[in-house]
Amino acid sequence: MKPAFINRHDYPELDAILWDRADVHIDPEVAFHLYEERWRFIAQDRLLDKERTLIDELAKTYGHGHMLVA
Repeated sequence: MKPAFINRHDYPELDAILWDRADVHIDPEVAFHLYEERWRFIAQDRLLDKERTLIDELAKTYGHGHMLVA
């Protein structure tokens, strides 16, 4: 079963990297790929625990346990 859409406003760093999107609810797979592609824009010291958990879960589901960040 596919996970539910993610409300971007619940995750401040995700919200910050979605500067070019207007949608409030993001497909989890899209969110994972955007985290990977835009990781350099993430303020890792400001990640909330729940956002770290989200990233870990997305990596397990869509990245086979890994994130490939540049």
